[in-house]
Amino acid sequence: MMEEMCILTDFQDGLAGEATKKDVHLIDGLCMKPGGLPHRAFSVFLFNEDHELLLQKRCRDKILFPLHWANTCCSHPLADGAIFQGEQVFGEQDGAVGTIRAAQRKLHQELGISLQALPERSFRFITKVHYKAGLPGADPEWGEHEMDYILLAQRPKAEIEGCMSLNPNEVEEVRWVSQEGCKDFVQRAGDPHARDEAARDGDWISPWFGEIEKALLHPWWSRIRRGEAVPPDGQIHRLKGAQEAMDMSS
Repeated sequence: MMEEMCILTDFQDGLAGEATKKDVHLIDGLCMKPGGLPHRAFSVFLFNEDHELLLQKRCRDKILFPLHWANTCCSHPLADGAIFQGEQVFGEQDGAVGTIRAAQRKLHQELGISLQALPERSFRFITKVHYKAGLPGADPEWGEHEMDYILLAQRPKAEIEGCMSLNPNEVEEVRWVSQEGCKDFVQRAGDPHARDEAARDGDWISPWFGEIEKALLHPWWSRIRRGEAVPPDGQIHRLKGAQEAMDMSS
């Protein structure tokens, strides 16, 4: 899977080429090196009818942020003609529509959620976030530098759980959380960067989910709880590491 072809973008999300999943995540690779450009990604936030959010814990064998909790599904749209599980992929670099296609592909591959349970019309593209983060540790080998499309969806819990089947190569476990439960969960999380073992203790939160939860998630969640649509905001939100990445490129 590290040879899948990801989509490079400039800092305004314009297409800037393609590179392997390995090359965009290596700490000295195209995206993580000083002055490197981001690659395109997506983050799905799936809610049920009780306004609970589905979280996933990334499996222990993942190279990038193993055993970290994140939102429902996080991955990458692939470049046209890229190979995924032996088949070519097309149409995923077409902006928001393409990232929704990619999200459906990965939700099925990671969680077993079918296209019937989560059809394309269920998704709503809201905004983009730009962030950069290395793995925990003094000398990390891998990291993330992403232009991340945020996709919200809401579906009946029974329909989602009726087809859910966790891929053990991707996901350790999942859980539904309320809005207040999510706030508490993130606040109580351990710090994987801490040297003190007591500070490291507890659940770990992926850097993108932690930043999105802190800066953006809860106003969207409150609107969903009120039964209101969350409108696209047309922005690119610069989160942790983004401004430094942009400054290094100039």
